[in-house]
Amino acid sequence: MFRHILSTYLFLFCIIGCYALDPPVLQCVELQNNNTRVKMSWDNSSDCASFVSYNFYVNGSMVGSVTPGNEYTMCNYGSTVLNNITPSSIYSCYIEAVTESGATFNSNIVQTISLTVTPNADSSLVILEWEAPSSQMSGSTWGDTYFLYKMRDFENDFNPVPFATVPASAERHYVDTADVCYNFLYYQVGITNNYSPNHSCVFRTPIGSVYVVDRSAPPTPILDSVSYTEDNHVMLGFHSDEPYMYGYIVYYLNNGWEPLDTVYNSTSWIDPFGGERCYRIAVLDSCSNSSPMTENEQCDMQLYQGAIDACNHSASFSWNTYTNMTGGLNHFEVFLSSDQGATWESVLTTNNTNNTIQNLSLNTEYWVFVRAFSNTEGITASTNHLIFSLDADESADMSYIRSVSVIDNEYIQVKVFTSGDTLDFHSITLQRSSDGINFQDLETQNFNGASYIFQDENADFNHSTYYYRTYIINNCDIPAGYSNIAHNILLTGEATNAHEDVLQWSNYGEWNGDVDYYELYRKTESELTFALIPEHISPSTINTYYDDVNNLYESGSIFKYYVVAHETMNDYGFQDECISNQLEVRQLPSIYIPNAFTPLQTINKVFQPVSSFVSAEGYSFNIWNRMGTLIFSTHNPYQGWDGYYDGKVAPMDVYVYKIYYTLPDGTVEQRKGSVMLIY
Repeated sequence: MFRHILSTYLFLFCIIGCYALDPPVLQCVELQNNNTRVKMSWDNSSDCASFVSYNFYVNGSMVGSVTPGNEYTMCNYGSTVLNNITPSSIYSCYIEAVTESGATFNSNIVQTISLTVTPNADSSLVILEWEAPSSQMSGSTWGDTYFLYKMRDFENDFNPVPFATVPASAERHYVDTADVCYNFLYYQVGITNNYSPNHSCVFRTPIGSVYVVDRSAPPTPILDSVSYTEDNHVMLGFHSDEPYMYGYIVYYLNNGWEPLDTVYNSTSWIDPFGGERCYRIAVLDSCSNSSPMTENEQCDMQLYQGAIDACNHSASFSWNTYTNMTGGLNHFEVFLSSDQGATWESVLTTNNTNNTIQNLSLNTEYWVFVRAFSNTEGITASTNHLIFSLDADESADMSYIRSVSVIDNEYIQVKVFTSGDTLDFHSITLQRSSDGINFQDLETQNFNGASYIFQDENADFNHSTYYYRTYIINNCDIPAGYSNIAHNILLTGEATNAHEDVLQWSNYGEWNGDVDYYELYRKTESELTFALIPEHISPSTINTYYDDVNNLYESGSIFKYYVVAHETMNDYGFQDECISNQLEVRQLPSIYIPNAFTPLQTINKVFQPVSSFVSAEGYSFNIWNRMGTLIFSTHNPYQGWDGYYDGKVAPMDVYVYKIYYTLPDGTVEQRKGSVMLIY
C-alpha cells in the first residue's frame, strides 16, 4: 500500500515539475587575464523567467553562478565574467539552468577556438594558426573577418582595436613580425557572432604567448633642426616615423663622427657641452638595433656682434648660414626685443648672413637673434641670443656679486661688492632671472658704501636655479656698472636600489676667483645636526657624488644634504663660500618579518621586524590576540614585542600583526600577517 501511495506521489510531482524547459543558448566564450578568466555570453530562451539561477561549467567543473538580485531577473542576464579558471589549451563550456524546484536544464556545449602561436627559428617572426569556431550555437551568424589582437609584455591589456584582420574565407594563418626585444608577445583571435538581430559578441580564443626578438634595424630618423633655446643652449629636434623607439644617438663631428649622447623617451636634446658643432643622429629600437645615421649633418648657427655705433643708433651683426636644412633654406629673419624677451619684433628679412639694425635707442638693453626658415612649413632654427645696448655715457661704476647662498634653507642671500668706496652713485638694484637672460628688478638699495647684502625670500631654491645680477644707477640717472651674473647652487639627487644617494649640482663658476673645492654635509633622520663628509670634492662642470649609505640602514629613510663651494683668493681680496639648498633624499625601505619567536628562550626572544631604511614618519606596528585585543603597539621601526602582556608572558598562540610604513613617494605600505608565539 505504501509503495502504491509513493508511486502516485512521484507521478503527480513529475506532472507538475518535470516538464522540459528551454535553457539559455551559449553564444560566446572569451578568454581573459592570461587564460584564468572567462567571459560567457548567452541568448536567453523564452523560459528564462522559470529559472532561479544559472551555473557555469568549464571543462566539467562549476566555476560560478548568477542569481536574481535587486531589479534583476534571470531574463536580464546575458553575459558574465568568471575568475580563477584553471588554464587550459581548450575550454569546453556550458550553462546549467536551475528551477526553483531544483530541476536542471543544460545549455549547448561550446568549445573554444584552438590557437597555436609558434616562433620561427630566430624568434623574429610569430606564426599564428587557429581553428574555425564551434558550430553548436543555434541561430549564429558568424562575421566574415577574423580579428587578431596583440599585447606586449609591458602593456596592461589587449588593445581593443585589432592589429590585423584575416578574411574568414582565407586560410586561418598569419605571420607577425616581432616589434619588441627579448620579451613576450601575447595573441588572441576573435570573430563576431551575430546571434540575434540586436545582439552580438566577439568569440575569442585562449591567449597564446611567445618569446620574441626584434632583429630588424629601424629606418633612419629625421633630424628636424639644430637651434638655440632662449637661454642659449643648443637644442636638437628629431623624430622617427616608427613606434616604440628606445632612444636616439647623437653624433658630432670631431675627427670623424663620434657619439655624443644617447637620448631616451624624448624627441629633443640639449647639448650640455656648448655649441658650434655639426650633428647627425641615429635611432635605437628596444633590441638596440641601430639605424644608419642621417645622411647630411646639420650645424648650429652662431650670431656674432659687430660694430655698435651709438652716434648713428645702429648695430651690426653677422652669422653663419644653416647647412642642410630639412626642406631647404628659404630665408633669414632678424628678431629684436627691447623688453628682455617679453616681446619680439621681426626687423629684417634677408638672404644674406650679415646686416645692420638701424634706428636704435640709446641706453636701452636689446636682445637679438636670427631665425632661419625652411621651405617646409613649421621647420625653423635660431641662433644664440645676444644682448647689447648703445651706452651714451661711459662710467667707472662697477658692481660684483661675491656670492649667492641659501641660508638655513629659508632664503637666498646675495652679497655684492661695488666701487662705492671710491665713487658715489645713486642706487644699486638686484635683478633675478630664471633663465639667465630675462631679468626682472627684485630689490633696490640706496648708496651706502661698497658692500651690500640682498635677501630673496620668494625663491623656490629647492627646485630651480635663479640667476642674479646687479646694476648701478649713476648720478646721471643712467644704468651703469652691470655686475657678473651669478646663480644659486641647486643640489638635486635620488636614491638608488644599491643604497647609494646620487647627488648632483652644477658648478658655481661665477666668481672672480675659481672654485677651489666643494664640501658636502649630511644629516640622517636620527641626527639633530649636519655633519661634514670628510672629503674635498674637486669642481667640474656637473658635479656628481655617490654617497654609500649601506651602513646607515638603521638611521631611517630620510637623508638630508647641502653643498658648500669654497673660492680661491680673487682679485678683490675675497675668499668667499656659497651654500646650496638642503636636499632630502629617501631610501626605499624594506622589512623582513619572522613568523615565530620564543620569548622564554635565550635566542629569538623578541618578535621584531628586521627594518632597513624605514622612516619613523607614519610608521606603526600593532599586534592583536585571537580575541581581537590590541596587546602591543609602537611607532618605532626598531622596537619589537617581547611576548609579554599585562606583566606576564602571553599564551602560546598565533597572533595577528599589521605594519604601516611610508615609501619615498608618500605611499603608505601595509604588511599584515600572523606570528606564532612558542614557549
